[in-house]
Amino acid sequence: MPTTVGEEAITLGELIQKLPQAESTGRTDLEIETIEYDSRLVRKNALFFAVKGFAHDGYDFVEQAKANGAVAVMGEREGCEAIENHVQVPDIRQAMADVSARFYGDPGRKLKVCGVTGTNGKTTVCHLIKQILKKRNKTTGLITSVVYDTGKETFPAERTTPESLDLQRLLFLMKQNHCVNAVIEVSSHALVLKRVENINFRVAVFTNFTRDHLDFHKTMEDYLRAKALLLEKLEGDLSYAVINLDVPEFRDFFGDLKSSYMSFSLSDTAADVYCSNFHLEADQTTLDLVTPMGTRTVKFKLPGRFNLTNALAAAAAGLAGSVDLDNVVSGLEAAQPVPGRFEVVRAGQPFAVYIDYAHTPDAIERLCQSVREISEGKLLLLFGCGGNRDRGKRPLMGKAATTHADFVVVTSDNPRDEEPEAILEDIEPGLKSGNYETHVDRREAIRAILQKAQAGDVVVLAGKGAEKHQEIKGVRHPFDDISEAKTALTELGYGPQAKGDEKS
Repeated sequence: MPTTVGEEAITLGELIQKLPQAESTGRTDLEIETIEYDSRLVRKNALFFAVKGFAHDGYDFVEQAKANGAVAVMGEREGCEAIENHVQVPDIRQAMADVSARFYGDPGRKLKVCGVTGTNGKTTVCHLIKQILKKRNKTTGLITSVVYDTGKETFPAERTTPESLDLQRLLFLMKQNHCVNAVIEVSSHALVLKRVENINFRVAVFTNFTRDHLDFHKTMEDYLRAKALLLEKLEGDLSYAVINLDVPEFRDFFGDLKSSYMSFSLSDTAADVYCSNFHLEADQTTLDLVTPMGTRTVKFKLPGRFNLTNALAAAAAGLAGSVDLDNVVSGLEAAQPVPGRFEVVRAGQPFAVYIDYAHTPDAIERLCQSVREISEGKLLLLFGCGGNRDRGKRPLMGKAATTHADFVVVTSDNPRDEEPEAILEDIEPGLKSGNYETHVDRREAIRAILQKAQAGDVVVLAGKGAEKHQEIKGVRHPFDDISEAKTALTELGYGPQAKGDEKS
């Protein structure tokens, strides 16, 4: 992730002149050359945002920021006369979003932005939309939980949707790299925490809605309201909401729409975009795509029923963004599988191994159903639940896993500040059969489930997807399900990945 992108200096007064209720003490004629909320990244002549997070308060790092070169501090705390050049604001997250947009020249209002939200499928839909826009010969930036792509450079993603400052910086880079479009994966956290302020969305896609993040939103009603905030970001008559008709909760959105809309569905012929026929295979999917512009047969490289819905969402988004049907179809057909999303692992074994990001009860259920539709062998599933997250979904995950898989291994998945054993205890009441094992160590769990597999079976390692770490007690330890699976398969006597054997 870049921390400097050739910004031009601007005075503190110019940055805060449009902030309502901002109260400054000290000089406002200071030239600000960079802005940061992480004191470790602060450089000379920086404005430091003292943001209060879930675990830390930015004011605890003001001295470090000053030592690193910060000349001004902005935050919500009152009575900070002792802090030289302090700007007090009522809402630091809103202020950081506003100042960041001003500092970087409002790139979010100069790009054609598509936002994708929903519980599951966001990352894949974003990648498909980017591929569709590419067929229109429009340079497109991409921000997802897997990768940040600024048109010329890519960076590993640090979170689903970056903080507002980082997001504006990435959008600035996209403009510098001559991008016309940007596709952004928009989490419910990002909407509530004002990370996507000052962005005019042309298209907003709503993929699906099931239980997740109730540690943050507390109720499903609050979670839905958070998702609906993206509707308010649409810029009016020229914008489109793209809505999944198969989600009953989303139908309530239609009464609040100030924009145009396009609907999609797996089977509802009342939708603008739907699927009339489909054929599922282990490494590809074929469907008849029905749209207002006509019907086309599409064959694309993403297997699984859930990817049918993802493809329909992307197609509807492309059409809403004025992409012609031929380019929509060719974009879908050219798309490659997304890393960590139903990704195949091959090491010469006589059974299938997939890596997937499924980490909600609904995602586990849909994943298992998709595997059943493309394989006749037994389904062996590994999963865990993240620490410091919605505890209520843990037994539901266990129930979904043991209901739909033949054999289950329960293990750890980013336990964070919790004890892994305590998380497994929360999962266990939902486990509906005795055909499961628990292994606290994820590496041992992967080896154990692969050792159980027989020829023709399917093994799915769920939860991490493309993540490259295991977060334990505030430390991110390197860990990659794909590498671990390949190592375990080699140790079990299977050959290395064949040369030229590509992901399907």
